[in-house]
Amino acid sequence: MSGRFPPLPDAALDEAQRAVVAAMTAGPRGGVIGPFTVLLRAPAVADAVQRLGAGLRFSGMLDDRLREIAILTVSRRWQAQFEWFAHHPIAVTAGVDPAPLERLRAGEDPRFADATEQLVWRLSRAVLDRGRLDDADFAAGRDALGEAPFVELLTVLGYYTLLSFILNVGEVPVTGDRPFPDAT
Repeated sequence: MSGRFPPLPDAALDEAQRAVVAAMTAGPRGGVIGPFTVLLRAPAVADAVQRLGAGLRFSGMLDDRLREIAILTVSRRWQAQFEWFAHHPIAVTAGVDPAPLERLRAGEDPRFADATEQLVWRLSRAVLDRGRLDDADFAAGRDALGEAPFVELLTVLGYYTLLSFILNVGEVPVTGDRPFPDAT
């Protein structure tokens, strides 16, 4: 729930909003949470965004660990409180070591023991910082992941950047401690 975008009561939803709520409730998310509490105000956008996200998260080809490292790298880059709150447990459940994740949360090089995990973090940081990759990094990502999963990684970075902007501008809160206490 957001202070800037308070929850929409069910009785106030129009037909398009009710359709999005129904689709999200029936899908793997099980309901409207986080950035979707804000996006629901633009139901066509909410539906398109939630479908893309469901494809990336629940039907994608990128290894779960690598996807979650990319998501948490985006969360750290934009200090998106809710995204970290929601995805840190998913990353740990997927098998990502919590110690490097804590270093990532603190803004440090996470020093993942797994070379591919470290590569995904490094490439993600480069894309988020510069919006591009040099030829060597491009080749390293494509060769390590395969062409299609590499494209999916780039899509994950853009998708979760979009969600981070919605979360941050909407000031969507987390329950409990904020992962980035100094972020506004």
